[in-house]
Order: sequence, then structure tokens, then C-alpha cells
Amino acid sequence: MSASEVTTGVDSLGNVVEIGHELPKASIKGEETFSTASIVEATTEVEILDGNGNKKGDKVIKENKDMKDKESKQEEKEAKKEEKNLHKHSDDSEELFGIFDWFRNGDDSGSGGGTTPPTEPTGNRVVTVLIAVDEEYRAARPDWQTFTQNIVERADDAFIRDHGIDFEIKAVAEWSSQGNNASEILQDLDRDWNGRGYDFVVGFTRDAKFNSGGIAYVYPYAPNGSAISVNLDQGAENTWHAAQHEFSHNYGLGHDPQGSGIRCIMNYDYSYSVDYWDQEHDDVIQQHKTWFGQ
Repeated sequence: MSASEVTTGVDSLGNVVEIGHELPKASIKGEETFSTASIVEATTEVEILDGNGNKKGDKVIKENKDMKDKESKQEEKEAKKEEKNLHKHSDDSEELFGIFDWFRNGDDSGSGGGTTPPTEPTGNRVVTVLIAVDEEYRAARPDWQTFTQNIVERADDAFIRDHGIDFEIKAVAEWSSQGNNASEILQDLDRDWNGRGYDFVVGFTRDAKFNSGGIAYVYPYAPNGSAISVNLDQGAENTWHAAQHEFSHNYGLGHDPQGSGIRCIMNYDYSYSVDYWDQEHDDVIQQHKTWFGQ
């Protein structure tokens, strides 16, 4: 996507946002279903809402993280760390001259310039999530509540692993998506569901006019209200990757250049194949960690 296709505007609550960071649809078909339930960090009571926000009922999402899950996640964390370090070292020689140029140019914004790096927040955060699912999606997936729950819980695994951020689902809602393209459908979700007290509102759609794999508002600061994103139904595996990518945009992350070789979920070349961020993006998430939740 070219920079000219990304515009700056305001959301329904007056927050400045960038609109147009559209994730391409996946080129390779991933796993269509979840072979096991996603890990859930804590038992949560979830409200079921109709299209007007009226409560229709409740459901309970039970904690699901036995010792096997914990051991598996620890092993995964170590493996991801090793993989990231391996690729980082392989890229260091290519970036070496750029680093020296940076110091020679007198940039004093980093630790080598005599200034103190910003303090990053520590400790875990729990952020609240409203899942909104459109009519096409609900018609295609009778298990839409459980399916989208698993997507969000799988998308938050890396946030928990690398940043101590737990996405806790508090409500699932029926949504009637409107719009002629992905950007308009994103704005429709914003108008319908923002300002209801959730940290994140994530939409899931099968609308034929939604012309991307996912889209989100990118914020330059902590927004007043909810962070908004929408993901196309591309099956289990591809959709949770897209959701993680879009949640990352909500934290203010941009993209890595395609063709750069940077292995990061924010690089379109790797958005559907890795679940980690490069160091620069890790740093931004840490700096913006307190934008949402508590």
C-alpha cells in the first residue's frame, strides 16, 4: 500500500487516527479450524448483546491454561526468542553502516547520545474486548461466538508472552456491517460500537465489500474510547494472525518495508507466518502499554 492511500482523520469520538493501513488477504490458505481451544488466562463472564447493544444473555469463558499449556508456551517463548535473535544477528552486518552513520550525524535521542532512554512500564495489563460479528459471518459460522473468542485468545498469546498484556473478552455482539470497502466498514464499526467502555472493539466480517484481510485505526496517542479494528474471515490461522497485526496498529505500530527481510508480524511479507515483532516494534508496544487496560 502506498503512503498516499493512508489518510489522517478523526474517529467517532474525535480521536486523531490514521486510516488505510489495510492488511492484504492471505496468499496461502491456513488451518480453517482450531484443533484445540485457545489458552484463556482467567475465567470471565461475557455479555451477549444484540445489534442495539441490549443484553440478550451471558456466557462464561472458563480459564484454560493447564501445566501442559504453560510448559508449551514457555518452550515457544524460548524458541521465538532464539529465532528473533538469529535473524537479528544475520541483519546486523547489513545495518552496521547505518548505525555508525546515525552516531556520526549527532543524533542524541538514543542511549549512545548522552540521554536517558524513556522508562518503559513493567507489570502485566488486562485489557477489555468487545467482539462484534456481522450478519454474513454469523450466517456462515453458527459457532461464531466460540470461533471469534478463540481468534482473540490466540491473537493475544504473543502479547502475553512478550509484553504481559492479556486481552480479556467482556462481550460479544451482533453487528450489521455497512460500507463499500474495508475503510468504510471500519468506520461503521466505530460509529456503532465505540464509546461503550471497552478498551478494544474488534469486528469480524464476511461482507463481500470488505476488500482486505484486516484494517485498524492507528493512533498517535492513547485514544479516548475504544481502539477499533476489523478482520475478514480467513479461517482460524490466518484470522488470528490478522487480528494480532491489527491490535498492534491500535498500539501505534506502523509497517516494516516489504522486501526488507525484517521478520515481524508488521511486515506484510511475514504477517501470516510469524507471531512476533522486531525490536523497534517491541519497544513501541512497551512504551504504549499503558494506553489501555489496567
